Amino acid sequence: MERGFLRNDRSGRAEILADDSCAILLDGRRATKADLLRPTPQGARADFSEASLDMFTPTAVSRGRVRIQHPDRVDDQRFVRVYSKRETDWQAVYVVVFPVGTER
Repeated sequence: MERGFLRNDRSGRAEILADDSCAILLDGRRATKADLLRPTPQGARADFSEASLDMFTPTAVSRGRVRIQHPDRVDDQRFVRVYSKRETDWQAVYVVVFPVGTER
């Protein structure tokens, strides 16, 4: 999903996101699959790191960090994605993103 984010290629994400998936964004708003498939803003660059995955079949949880550099600001955030095995495919059903605090 990360490579597709940078290329504005949503085809892989469309297959991975469940139709009933839900995301909670940085500002607390709820986002649908359609919201998550919107193109990346022009000029934005994303760097993903700290990726991990825990399997609890039929559920999996991935975590990581993404730093999105927009032309006018930087969003540094962590994310948690919950996947569910549906029939034969894994699909993301829930995503939460939250800001990375200022490090001291």
